[in-house]
Amino acid sequence: MLKQNARQALWGVRYWRVLGACLLAAVLGGNAAIYYAYTTCDTVVEAWQNATTPRVWTGNTAALRELLAELPQGYLAMLALVFVGVFLAVLVISLAIGMTYRAFVANPVRIGLCRYLMEHRQGRSYIRTEFSVFSGTYLKVVKAQILTDLKILLGTFLFYVPGILWSYQYLLVPYLLAENPYMTSRRARELSRQIMHGEKWHIFLLQMSFIGWYLLCVLTLGLGFLFLAPYYDATMAEFYAAMRSKAFAYGYTDEGELGGFVVYEDSPRYPG
Repeated sequence: MLKQNARQALWGVRYWRVLGACLLAAVLGGNAAIYYAYTTCDTVVEAWQNATTPRVWTGNTAALRELLAELPQGYLAMLALVFVGVFLAVLVISLAIGMTYRAFVANPVRIGLCRYLMEHRQGRSYIRTEFSVFSGTYLKVVKAQILTDLKILLGTFLFYVPGILWSYQYLLVPYLLAENPYMTSRRARELSRQIMHGEKWHIFLLQMSFIGWYLLCVLTLGLGFLFLAPYYDATMAEFYAAMRSKAFAYGYTDEGELGGFVVYEDSPRYPG
């Protein structure tokens, strides 16, 4: 039912609108479509090269040994330490830059894409919606998502399994922040945990239902992931809509906290 609703929401030209939004988010790091496409293509090409090109050492082993023997005593060890130090420094700086970019750019774009998708399923949305988080509540949303990501990361590093469980438990946090950017990180996690109680297996099966599409994407050297992204993301938006209804039915929240999304004039269920 969720996937059927997603297909209806992507009818006709509406698919291309969402595709453009997903590609823009992917370029900015808020969507993994380009990452999946690149890594899949790179993996396939590397596997093909390894299978067709034998690895043969063509250098002069004797000359290399003579060169190493002529080095002063302890020089090789010092050179190795310098190499390791430079490598670790570059690694730490790269991780710091990557995490900072994810926190202050990619995550807000991702949350903006969630808002775009929820508006799109009800009517017409606009690309500017993806950047709507960069406003007065920007730092509040950034903080809420950072704390959520850190908890998931901590669970992954410590025991791995808790990280997986928490990633499903807090799956709805970006959507909740998209609907109510004033929500605190603790409240967003609490509400997501309440809603996702008993739903983790269902969302896992829903994600696994795309496995056939994933295999087809691999056959296209990863390019298919770019065109699958709208369908997958629209399905996740439908899942949030269903879980949102559950939250109201069970009294987890109310319209004062989750007031809905902006609706523009454009029917998502019928062409034209």
